[in-house]
Amino acid sequence: MKAAIGLGMGLLLGNVMLANAQATRQVLDLTKLNWSVWLDTAAKWQNDQLYAVPKPISQMPVNLPTGGWAALPGKNAQTVQLPATVEEYFWGYNGSKFGVNGNYLGVSWFSTKVMVPVNYKGKHLRLQFESARFRAEVFVNRQLVGYDLISGTPFDMDVTKALIPGKLNDIAVRITDPNGNFDWRDSQNFMWGDYRTQPSHGFGGITGKVSLTATGNTFISDVFVKNTPQINKVDVQVTIDNPAGSDVKGTCVLSVKDNSTGKIVYTHSYQQTEKEQSYTVELPNAKPWDVEHPNLYTMLVNWKGADGITDDFQRRFGFRWFEVKDVNGDQQFYLNNKRIVLRTSISWGFWGGNGIAPSDALAHKQVADAKALGLNMLNFHRTIGQTNVLDAADELGLLYFEEPGGNQYPDNLFNPKNEAEKKQTDFYLAARDQKFFRMVRRDRNHPSLVIYNMHNERGAQPQAIDREEMMTGHKLDNSRIITYNSSNGPIKQNEPDTRFKLHLFPYDDKFYDYGWFDQHHAGGPGVYHDNLYNNPTNYAKYTDHKDEIIYYGEEGAIGTPPRLQLIRDEILRTGVNRGWETDTYLKWYDAYDGFLKKNGFSKAFPNVDSLTRKMGNVAYYYQGRVIENVRINNIIDGYAINGWESMKQENHSGVVDDYRNLKGDAALISRYNKPLYVAVKLNHKVMPVGGTAVADFFIVNEKNINGDAELEIKVMNQGHVLMTKKQQVKVSGGTVYGELLLKGIQVPVNNAGYTRVSATLRQGASTVCTGDDDIFAVKLNTQGVDKRLIVADTTGLIQSYLKSAGISDIKSYRSGKPDGHVLVIGAYDPTQTGNPLVTDILEWVNNGNTLVIAGNTEKWATHLAKKEAMDFRGIQVMGTSWYGGNYFVKDSKLFDGLPQSCVFNWEYQCLAAYNKNRIGLRMMSGETIVGAVSDHKQEVYSALSVIPHGRGKIILNALDLLSCIKAVKTEKKAEGDGENASMAGFDNAAANPANIVGQQLLLNMLKTN
Repeated sequence: MKAAIGLGMGLLLGNVMLANAQATRQVLDLTKLNWSVWLDTAAKWQNDQLYAVPKPISQMPVNLPTGGWAALPGKNAQTVQLPATVEEYFWGYNGSKFGVNGNYLGVSWFSTKVMVPVNYKGKHLRLQFESARFRAEVFVNRQLVGYDLISGTPFDMDVTKALIPGKLNDIAVRITDPNGNFDWRDSQNFMWGDYRTQPSHGFGGITGKVSLTATGNTFISDVFVKNTPQINKVDVQVTIDNPAGSDVKGTCVLSVKDNSTGKIVYTHSYQQTEKEQSYTVELPNAKPWDVEHPNLYTMLVNWKGADGITDDFQRRFGFRWFEVKDVNGDQQFYLNNKRIVLRTSISWGFWGGNGIAPSDALAHKQVADAKALGLNMLNFHRTIGQTNVLDAADELGLLYFEEPGGNQYPDNLFNPKNEAEKKQTDFYLAARDQKFFRMVRRDRNHPSLVIYNMHNERGAQPQAIDREEMMTGHKLDNSRIITYNSSNGPIKQNEPDTRFKLHLFPYDDKFYDYGWFDQHHAGGPGVYHDNLYNNPTNYAKYTDHKDEIIYYGEEGAIGTPPRLQLIRDEILRTGVNRGWETDTYLKWYDAYDGFLKKNGFSKAFPNVDSLTRKMGNVAYYYQGRVIENVRINNIIDGYAINGWESMKQENHSGVVDDYRNLKGDAALISRYNKPLYVAVKLNHKVMPVGGTAVADFFIVNEKNINGDAELEIKVMNQGHVLMTKKQQVKVSGGTVYGELLLKGIQVPVNNAGYTRVSATLRQGASTVCTGDDDIFAVKLNTQGVDKRLIVADTTGLIQSYLKSAGISDIKSYRSGKPDGHVLVIGAYDPTQTGNPLVTDILEWVNNGNTLVIAGNTEKWATHLAKKEAMDFRGIQVMGTSWYGGNYFVKDSKLFDGLPQSCVFNWEYQCLAAYNKNRIGLRMMSGETIVGAVSDHKQEVYSALSVIPHGRGKIILNALDLLSCIKAVKTEKKAEGDGENASMAGFDNAAANPANIVGQQLLLNMLKTN
């Protein structure tokens, strides 16, 4: 039933009724009580019978603590406050904290005592949990009152008969953690005895707030404030519960409070005669909620039953409408009738400390981080979200995309072949339905939440039961978009594709299998490279596919370390005996700190944080520039960074760490998320002096700038203006958010160092917006290269390059004592590999000469270590994508003419890209010039070292310098990995202008000091 309510006399009448009604609801927060956590390691749980939907509590099995109730709280118990997990306080209970070794599987008890107010007597009492993992069996005064195993979702229970008002009451929760993951995969489900369970992160505990609510015997159990396409109108669905089962009859008062002023701006009363009843509330002057203006209201519902029982309920909401519109054949997202291009990042749901549940402060920090980066959305990715995160998003203005996690069931088990498989299937599907439906009910009032997605990277076509689940969720909340899948793989172009494109739109019960194009290219290239932009119709992410929503759901993973120093500071503040990652982070920090101090890097990087932040900037710069590509395209509707948070052993591509510290400088991404600026796009950012870049100029324009304008271009180097140009342009405005203004401007680069190309757009005397980009140029310098250069390279590659660089006096080495001052090694194996320590080459070095290992590095390092010329202990292949690895350099003459005291970023694309041979050397002797780190290894490597040997020296290089002087075909990778897309067009050939950096470094090594 639905009733339309007007203003007028209803406002006055409602105010009187609200004032006179006596509300009886009382809420006692149990979250901040002291709780004890005790590991019941002897408890049996492995072969329990499980219940996705519990039977009546009197029929459920009762599992007591090992040793009886007297065993609680246990002599080894920890005192905690909620939310809390076993892993936060007992990680490594078995003696090993490494990796995932310290995880606890089994039973634990969370217990507390609560004084229940005496005035709760005679009231209906419900104990409410925001969430727990995995199975929770709840006891009040040693009586089983509740059972739940739908992880991450709210559940409650009637405790009226179990609690004693006016007394101190015992509450104990038996948590069973049977399994779980510590990575991103929610498709790898686990067995618990005979049951196949939904995968979720492997932390056991009470993972949300806990409260005790006292009401009359008839009470308001839910209020859903549902948005409609008319932004200032909402449908309010009120649900009244009466456990006794008698008829619901009474009067409700609906009031709307403007949270910004505290004023009641709408009130009306009405009769409710059904358990669930809907009403339409229209507020003509409602302030819409959006990401820039997060205007919030509260719906106050006051109930007075015909029997005199009263209750009140509050539900926060916002007036807003999110939809897809067709604009001249282009499908576009709209928020409150204004186009919006989504820029988001995928969050796997890991957190510092307890692992799975953020404090309110961390939840707020997460949203503030996204806003600082200029993003307008985040994704709960492969895991259900948390209420306090959505609360923060509502308050600060950030959209959310949510997945329940663990929703996909193995395709081959949908049709069970025997009773065992049927038992698994029935249990799993019932549990996944419960989780999704609870998620929808819990989160459907948050204005920040705009899209539900059922699966991530599901490889199977939707089954009938999948459609049923989607439609049931749609019936619970038909005001939002629901999609079946967000996936990698070969999505069909220009035709229906159910696996990729199945979706439901708001207020539309029809399934669509065309119109939603969501494809992942998850892997990144390691660093921004020049072929990510070539010209206005050839760049990364370019598309001309208009008639579907284009959403790139996982993009460009580039792994970098967390902010180790900031995390260490937080750990020292909160205690070194807490947290599932604590041991790892402290050792990781110590490894970096020790390296910087012992190897002379402190001038370049004064502390660990300066190093890790600059490593984070590598990923930040790449993501910012690709986001810019998305925005100038004007057709793409959404882009998701892979990913949001990194944790101790995986997902290092996160742009924040587990403690929600931004891993780089926010401006490197936020500048490309600005609503209005000139995008300066260069086809080459790294080149030799004397080269020419081609510049194109776009406007990113979400401010409806339109009409005639003047574009002024300026090229500068070291404060000197090298070129200026003015051009009249036209700006469309409206829904054209990215537009080419001017293309094909030739920019000669005749000066070494950084050249800046800037642009200013003016209308009349007013500056509308600006933008710029940099070129780094190297003046190839062969001066000082040894006149008696010797080359050991059987391929002739080094010899050919040196000749092309104008160095003709070259001798080839074959054996014996070298005749010259510098010997460079390429494709040449060591000789004299027997027992004697002294070889012809080492004797020659000892007499004051230089050996340069430019290639074949591992073999030569092993050989020289055997000859006791260096302390080399093996290599580390550096990680890529989700794991990552970075190079960094201090000041050195070997890097004359090149950036120094820095992390290798776009300037070093010829060496840092993931398709290069990237290794680090475990060097315990010599001077490290270039350091290297990989994934979460608690050590730092050398990529370039100088080892004194007698009166001479050995330069040991592990950088892929030789790839900079030869032609190499781009390695092809599977589209499913997503890495092929990010590396597409990467030019490895010697003719690639960006290779000038590697070429200059090679030449510098060959110079005589």
